[in-house]
Amino acid sequence: MLAEFLADRGDWTPVMPGARACLFSLEEGTFPLPLQLERLRFETLFCLRGSVTLTRREGSFLTASAQQVLILTDLSNLAGANVDAPLEGVLVAVDARNARESLQTICDLLGRLTLDTTRVRNWMASRGGCAVVGPTQWSRAAFADLDNLPKSERARWCVWKSVELLYLLSAQEEQKIDAFPGSMPERNIARSLAETRRYMEEHLDEPLTIPVLSRRACLSATAFKEEFRRLYGLPVHAWLRQRRMERAAQLLRGSSLSVLGVAQSVGYSSASQFSAAFRRQYGMTPAVYRKMSELA
Repeated sequence: MLAEFLADRGDWTPVMPGARACLFSLEEGTFPLPLQLERLRFETLFCLRGSVTLTRREGSFLTASAQQVLILTDLSNLAGANVDAPLEGVLVAVDARNARESLQTICDLLGRLTLDTTRVRNWMASRGGCAVVGPTQWSRAAFADLDNLPKSERARWCVWKSVELLYLLSAQEEQKIDAFPGSMPERNIARSLAETRRYMEEHLDEPLTIPVLSRRACLSATAFKEEFRRLYGLPVHAWLRQRRMERAAQLLRGSSLSVLGVAQSVGYSSASQFSAAFRRQYGMTPAVYRKMSELA
């Protein structure tokens, strides 16, 4: 799926029989996805920077952002993907049929772990074949190590961590697997949330509160927050903050608005509060970001 799309767009490394990894970067844009993965194949995307939103064929969405891991299996039923902000990451593609001995070797090295692929597959099936992991204690540690590795070692590291992640999913207590994150939202809830999400995208300059959004989605505030996070992988306010910063970055690169004008365009009345939020997202002030974009 993503591996086919990135076939000639990234730097691929064969890591072990049946497993390879690709270091890549993509600009913003929408692209169709190839047909679903062949049986017993899976992919894990370690998202270093930016974000990508996948569209399921039944109309719901799933977003993976920086410091999160996206898992795709042959059960995924996706129609397309949208890179919401310049995306950088590492994609691991595994053919379980050819990687069986290699996977067992890694499990043995990790202390003779037992990887129950049936439980992982059942868990993924409850998520529609694709899921986002993080931020968790495991993902924060994995990305901290990944950031410190030279690029030449990142492919191997991500294959190793992919196996470890599958083991952690398979080793959870049954009740935790059932509850984390649970079954897919009903189609009418997914449709309602998709419409509410589009409304949020179109009104980033307005105050968007949980009471207002939950009424628009025809859900209780608690149900809205839970279903939104289940469907899009982030809490509502975290998703809004991320999208506002991504829109602000677009305006800083492509418009002549002042920093205050950009702030107001994404829902901030204070330039100082906006600058602080932008710096947390991009590691620099809006003014520095604009200057660097002009020099690029």
